[in-house]
Amino acid sequence: MYISFNWLKDYVKIPAKIKPSDIADGLTGHTVEVENLVSQAEQFDKVVVGRVLEVSKHPNADRLRLATIDIKKTKLKIVCGAPNLAVGQLVPVSLVGAKLPNGLEIKESLIRGEKSSGMICAEDELGLGKNHEGILVLKDNAKVGESFAKYLQVDDTILEVDNKSLSNRPDLLNHYGLAREASAIFDLSLKSYDKFFDQEHDFVPDKENKLEVRIEAKEQCARYLAIKIDNIEIKESPDWLKNRLIAVNQRPLNNIVDLTNYIMLDCGQPLHAFDAANVEKIIVRRALNHESVETLDEKERMLNVNDLVITNGPDIIAIAGVMGGKKSEIKSETKSIILESANFSATSIRKTSQSLGLRTEASVRFEKSLDVRLPEVALKRFLTLLRDICPQMKIASSLVDYHSEEKPVIIIELNLAWLTAKIGQEIPRDFIIISLKKLGFTIVHENIDSLGVAVPIWRATKDISIKEDLAEEILRLYGYEKIVSQLPILAVNLPEVNQERLLERKVKNILTLEHALNEVYNYSFVGEEQLKKLNIDFSQYLKLVNPLSDAQTLLRQSLAPGLIVNIKSNQFKRETFGFVEIGSVFFKAPGNLSKDLNAAETLPYQEKHLGLILAGEDGLFDRLKGIIGSLFKNLINYKAIAEFSVLERVPGWADKNSVASISLFGKEIGLVAAIRSDIALNFNLKKSVVLAEINFKDLADIIISLPTNCFQEVPKYPPVVRDLSFVVAPEILYNDLRQEIVKFNPLIVEAELFDVYNGNKLANNQKSLAFHLTYRSEKQTLVAAEVDIIQQGLIEHLAKKFSAKLRDF
Repeated sequence: MYISFNWLKDYVKIPAKIKPSDIADGLTGHTVEVENLVSQAEQFDKVVVGRVLEVSKHPNADRLRLATIDIKKTKLKIVCGAPNLAVGQLVPVSLVGAKLPNGLEIKESLIRGEKSSGMICAEDELGLGKNHEGILVLKDNAKVGESFAKYLQVDDTILEVDNKSLSNRPDLLNHYGLAREASAIFDLSLKSYDKFFDQEHDFVPDKENKLEVRIEAKEQCARYLAIKIDNIEIKESPDWLKNRLIAVNQRPLNNIVDLTNYIMLDCGQPLHAFDAANVEKIIVRRALNHESVETLDEKERMLNVNDLVITNGPDIIAIAGVMGGKKSEIKSETKSIILESANFSATSIRKTSQSLGLRTEASVRFEKSLDVRLPEVALKRFLTLLRDICPQMKIASSLVDYHSEEKPVIIIELNLAWLTAKIGQEIPRDFIIISLKKLGFTIVHENIDSLGVAVPIWRATKDISIKEDLAEEILRLYGYEKIVSQLPILAVNLPEVNQERLLERKVKNILTLEHALNEVYNYSFVGEEQLKKLNIDFSQYLKLVNPLSDAQTLLRQSLAPGLIVNIKSNQFKRETFGFVEIGSVFFKAPGNLSKDLNAAETLPYQEKHLGLILAGEDGLFDRLKGIIGSLFKNLINYKAIAEFSVLERVPGWADKNSVASISLFGKEIGLVAAIRSDIALNFNLKKSVVLAEINFKDLADIIISLPTNCFQEVPKYPPVVRDLSFVVAPEILYNDLRQEIVKFNPLIVEAELFDVYNGNKLANNQKSLAFHLTYRSEKQTLVAAEVDIIQQGLIEHLAKKFSAKLRDF
C-alpha cells in the first residue's frame, strides 16, 4: 500500500523537524513495516519539459518520425513513434541517463540508422496512468526546460507499506488511520475527521423521492446506505484529486470514480457509484447458481449461491464488495448517480474474491472486517467533496440507511500486575493510560490494580478482544527496544533419566551385536486364524473396532505369533538365524493410562515384552537358554544366573518336553520353549524353532532395584576346581541339584554344568550331570585336605537328598 506524506499532513500537524524518514521509522518500529521511501521529485530526475520544433518522416521506417525538441539549454534529435506527435506541443522529455518509474533507463541509441538522444514519454512510462496510445501532451502553462516534477508541482514523499503487516489492521488501510498512529507515536495533535464534513450546508434528503432498497441477504450485509444525486457532470478530476491518486499509484478516470477511490484511500471505506439511469431499485441478495454478470473489466463472471450481489431487480449491477457491473458503470453521459456505502460480511467477500480470482482494492478492505459506522462517515465526506467538484449537484432522493443491531462495546479488564508479569518489566501507569487514549481507547473505570478499557469501534472488528491485545498495544507504543532482555529466573533441572528406555537399548545391543540376532518390529495386531494355528484361546483378546484387515482383528497378548511369521518369511534365506523384538502386549483389564487428560476412563492394560526366537538345526533349545543366561550376566554381573525350572502352564504352541520357565533372583519372568511339530506344520515351518518370551517390565524392575555395582578387588587367594559327575534319576532337575550344591557350603562359590550324559553305559531311566565346582576362601589358601572334607560331605548330602551317585566311568 502506498501512503502520501502530504496526505497524512491533512490530519496531523507534522513539524518540520520530523522528516518522512522519521515517520517511516516510527511506523516500522511501532505499527507497520514501511518497506520503502520514494521522493516524487526523484522519480522524475532528468525528465524536463520540451517543445516540439520540427517533425519529419524517418528515412528508414514508415511508422517512426524524427523530432527536434527544444529543452531551452539545447535542442535534441529524438526518434518517436507516437501517432499524436505534432509541432508546437509541450511534452515530457526523458534525457539520457534518466530512470523512469516503469524501470526503463534512457540511453543514447541508433534507431533504424538515426541517432536518438532521449525519449518523449507517454503517460504510463511516467507512472501517471496506463495510457500508452500516444505521448503525453502538457498544458500551455508548462515552461520549456523546467523539470517535469516542478511542472507537476510534486514535492511529496511516498511511503510503501508492507501489506502483510496490515493483515489484522483494516483500520490502517487508509491515510486517516495511519495519521492516527503517527499522532500517537510522535505525540502530535490529530484532527477529528468530522471537521472535514461540510458544516455550513446540510445535505437535506429529498423525502418525496424515495429510493427503493431491499436487503434480502441480511446476514451478509450489516449496513447499507444509498442516495441518489442529480445534476452530475462527468469530467476530468481537478488537479489536486488526480495528483493525490497518482501519488499512491492510482489511475485517474473521471471525477466521480476518482472521488470514490479517494474516499476509500482517505478513510478506508469503499464506495460505489451506479449510473442512476440503469437503476430503478436496489436489491441486495445472494446470486443464483450459474448466474453471471459482466464486470467493469469487461469479463463475464460466473457466480454461485455463496456470492453476494447488487441487482436492480432483473439484472445484476455489481458483485457486492468486489467489483461493479458493466451495465451500471459511470459513463461520460451520466447525469445522475446512486451512491452506495455499505458494510458487507468479511467472510462472504473473501470467499467470493477467492472463487472468482478477483481481488480488488475494495475486497481487500471488506475481507478484513470494517467498522459498521464507517459507511455513514464516508458518505458525508463524499458529499462534501462532491459539492466542490460539482457545485450544481443536487440530492434527489431520501437517504436509505439499513443497519442490523449494533454490537455492544467491548470492555476489557486490564490487571496491571498481570501486565507487568506478561511483559517482564513495569511500564508507568500514566504512560499506559495516555497511550491507550491516544489510540482511541476509553478508560471507563480504574482502581489501584486494574483498568476497565473500552475498545474503539474501529478496533473491535476481530482485532482487539482480550487483555493480551491491550498488552501488545501498550508495549508497541512503549517500544520493544526499551524492554531489557534477561533470562527467566527458573531452576533448570536435567531431564529425568528413563532407566527402562536405557535398559531396552542395552538389551538390543547385546542381543544384536554379541549374539547376531536381527531386531524386528511387528504389528500389535493378530488374527483369529493365526491364533487358531497356534492353539491359543483368543476369547479374552481385545477386538479392534476398525481393523486394518480381516487378518488383524485383535490386539496381541504375546509376541510369539509375529515372531513365528518372521521365521516363516525368512526360513529359506539362511540355515540358522534368529530375531529379537521388544514390544507391547495388551489385555482386557483396566490400565493406568487415561484416555485423555480429563477422562476417568483408562486404556486397556498393557505391558512390554522381550521376545527371542531361533531357527535352524538341533540344539537350539540349549543355545537359546545360553543366550538368556549371557544376557543376564551382561546386564547385571557374573553372579546373575538364569534359572530354568518346570513350567506349570504350558502354552498351546510349546513342546511339553522342551519347555521351561525363566527366573531371575527367584522371580519367574518368562518362558523358553520349542515349537510343537504340529504347530510348525500349521505354519509350514521347515526348521526347528525355539522361542523365549520375557516380561520386560519385570526384568527392568529387578535390574533397576539392584544396588549400583561396586568394584571388588581381585581375590587374593587362588580357587580350587574339582569336577564331579552325579548319576541321578531323569526327573531330577539340573537347577534343583545346582542349588543344593551352591548352598551346601559357603566355600563353594560356583557350580557350572558342563556335561549331560544319558547313554547306554547308564542303567535305564538314569542321567549323568557333570559340574565344575569352584572352591575359594577370602581368608586363606585352601589345601586339598579341606576341600576333600567339604566334597565328601556334599556327596553324602546329595546321595541322601536325590539318591545321587558318583559316576565311576
